[in-house]
Amino acid sequence: MALKIINSLGGKLEVFEPLEPRKVRMYHCGPTVKEPIDISKFRSYLLADVLRRHLQRSGYEVLQVMNITDVGHLNEFEEDVVEIAAGRAGLDAWELAENEVRLFQDDRRALGILGANEYPKAREHVEEMIATIRDLEATGATYRVGGNLYLDVSRYEGLGQLVGKSVEELVALQASSRTPVPPQKKHPLDIDLWRTDALHQMHWESPWGRGFPGWHVECVAMGRKYLGEFFDIHTGAADNLCPHHECEMAQAAILGATGDDGRPLARYWLHSGPVTVEGETMDRRKRNVVSVHELLESGFRGNVIRVALLSAGYRDQLDFGEKPLDRAREAVDTVLGFRERLLYASSMEKSGNEPTRPAWVDETSGRIQEALDGDLDYQGALWAVVEAIGALGDDDVGGPSAILEALGDWDRVLGIL
Repeated sequence: MALKIINSLGGKLEVFEPLEPRKVRMYHCGPTVKEPIDISKFRSYLLADVLRRHLQRSGYEVLQVMNITDVGHLNEFEEDVVEIAAGRAGLDAWELAENEVRLFQDDRRALGILGANEYPKAREHVEEMIATIRDLEATGATYRVGGNLYLDVSRYEGLGQLVGKSVEELVALQASSRTPVPPQKKHPLDIDLWRTDALHQMHWESPWGRGFPGWHVECVAMGRKYLGEFFDIHTGAADNLCPHHECEMAQAAILGATGDDGRPLARYWLHSGPVTVEGETMDRRKRNVVSVHELLESGFRGNVIRVALLSAGYRDQLDFGEKPLDRAREAVDTVLGFRERLLYASSMEKSGNEPTRPAWVDETSGRIQEALDGDLDYQGALWAVVEAIGALGDDDVGGPSAILEALGDWDRVLGIL
C-alpha cells in the first residue's frame, strides 16, 4: 500500500509522493514559548510525530524542522505575547523564552515525541528574515508606512485557497475578530514584515530601522534556510490555517517558491483539529486550558497522555477528559503488560531455539500498515495490537523473542514503550 493523506490544500485524499525518491523534507509550526504548551498544540506536534515515525518505518529518510516562536507573535492589542508573559513572570523576554523552551522539550520527551532534526528559534534567525524581507521587497510587493513594512497581498492571486474561503470572506473574518486592523494598511489582510520599535525588548538593526520581524515571515525564512524554497510537507494546528499558513503561502508564492504542480511552499499541508475539554472550548476566561505539563505533574503518564491525544482522527475535533484518558490507560497497560510477560518468557527460552513468528504477528503488522497508510489512523494501528493481544490464547502467542522484536517494530510508530 501507499500512504494516503488528506491535503488541507484542496481537502482531498491524495497519494503521498515525495519530491525526491525515498526522501522527505517536512516543516512543523512549533510552540510560541510564552507559557506551558496546551494539549491542543501538543496534538499537532503528535500529528507530526506519527507522520514522521510512519514515514521512517516505511523506509523514508526524513528531515524534520520545527520552529520555536520567541519573538514577533502579537496579540489583539499588538503587543508581543512573549514580552507580556515575561512581564507577568517578573522576567525579561529572553529569560522567559529559554525557560519555556526547556519545559517544552521536557514535555515533548515525556510524550514520546521524537526530536526534530532542527529547532530553529526565531530570534536566532533574524538575519535570514531580513534577507527574506529584502527578497520580497525586490519584487515590488511591499510598502512602508509609519516605520513599518507590509506585504501587499493583492500580489497573490491564491489568497484563501488553503482555508477554502474567498478574499471577501477572509476580510469579514478579520473584521469579526478581536484583532484590529492598523489604519495604515492598504488592505486589511496585508502582512506585517517588519515593525520599527526600539522599545521592544527584543530588537535588531535592519534596513527599515531598529525593530523586530513579523510573525508570518519567520517560518518562511527558517523553512527556506533548512528545507529550501519548496518542500514536501507542512503541518500545524487548525488555528494555524488562517492567517498564519495563508500568509506563509502568499509570501512563498510572491517569492516564486512553487512546486511543479504550482502549489506554494509545500506540496502537502496537514492540520490537526480542535480540542475541547469535557465538551467545553478551551478558554482562559473559563480557566479550563489544560497544559501537558499540568497533566504530567498531576501524575498522568506521558504515554497515556500521548494515546489520549491521538484517540480521534487527527483532523476531527477531540473532546479531552476522563474518558479518553481512561481508555488510553487501558490500552497502554494492555501493551505494557503483554511486553512484561514476553520479557519473562524470553528469559526462560532455551538458547539455540529458532524463534517462531506466528501468523497473527504478520496479520497485525498488515493491519497497522493499512491503518497508518489510511491518513495516519493511529488509533486503528494501536487497536490492531490491543485486539490481537486480547484474542490470544496461551498456546497462540509464539516464540517470545520473536514477538518482542515485532512489538518493538510496531512501537516505532506507537511510541508508548
